[in-house]
Order: sequence, then C-alpha cells, then structure tokens
Amino acid sequence: MLTTSETLIGQIREPGNKLAWSNFVRLYSPPLFQWIRQKGLQDADASDVVQQVFQVLVVKLPEFDYDRDRSFRKWLFAITLNIWRNHCRQSARRVPVSDNLDHQAGPGDFFSETDYQKQVLRTAMDVIRPEFQPQTWRAFEGHGLESRPADQVGRELGMTVGAVYAARCRVVGRLRSFLNGMLD
Repeated sequence: MLTTSETLIGQIREPGNKLAWSNFVRLYSPPLFQWIRQKGLQDADASDVVQQVFQVLVVKLPEFDYDRDRSFRKWLFAITLNIWRNHCRQSARRVPVSDNLDHQAGPGDFFSETDYQKQVLRTAMDVIRPEFQPQTWRAFEGHGLESRPADQVGRELGMTVGAVYAARCRVVGRLRSFLNGMLD
C-alpha cells in the first residue's frame, strides 16, 4: 500500500516550512486538479477549488494526528470532496446524481495507486534534479530509467562504466532519501 510520507506531513505542520509546503503542493496539486476537472469543473474553477483545499489544510493540518493505520489521502479526499460539493452548491450548479451526498466515492476514485506512485516519482525527480550535474543526471536517465547498458551510456557521455553506475546509485540514493516513506 502506498502512503503519504509521515516526514513530509510533519514538515508541513511546522510553521514557515516553505520548502515542505512547496514539495507538498507540487505533489498534490496535479492529482487534485485532475480529479476536480474530471468532476466537470472548468480549469479556473478547478484551480479555485485546489487553492481552497490548501487553505483548509493550512488550518486543519496542525490538528491532524498522523496514524499509519489510517490514510492521509482518504482524509484529503474527504476535504476535497466537501469543497467541490460546496463549490457546486454556491455556483448554483447541480451536483451530478452519481456524486450526490449519499455517494460513497472513495480515494481510489481520486488518487489511483498507480497515478499516485507516478506523480510522487515525477515530483521527486523534478525536485532533486538541480542537485546533480547534468552529466550525472543523464547517466541516471540513460542507465536507470531507460535501462540502457552502462557501457553504452558511458560511451555516449564520455564516462567510465563505473562512473555511470556511481551516478545511478547517487541519484537513486537521493530519491530514496527524498521519498522517505512515501511509497511504502
């Protein structure tokens, strides 16, 4: 089962931790926006709803008690669903029958495990990429992501096979450190 990092949740609860909030927003904005768009809102309205979700989280997160046995994403889904419903009511839009208040939609409708994992990995790679020299990152992409042989990648980049392996290991190690429980 995929979980949200307890470390990241703890960091965003710290007042003024802008880096943690930036990472959190980068991680959750795309799936929040996509889900809300799938529910029929236009881009501008979907952006407003996402912004409202983050505004609620700023207030509610200090009260949130992280429990590994309970899902943060389910809690986030409930908040998002309620804000979306309120937006529909306030804008005089009729909530679709399939999404009425009795509907038992679940976070699987909101964050599929596969989509969540891909989003987390994309975000993590975007965040850590500037920490590496371009050649190191290209070696990681060639050998680690594209699964091309290390000797081929090394020839293309003017690196030894050992340097290609080392580059991949450094980036993978940093990814593991950054993710710290997000994909457990």
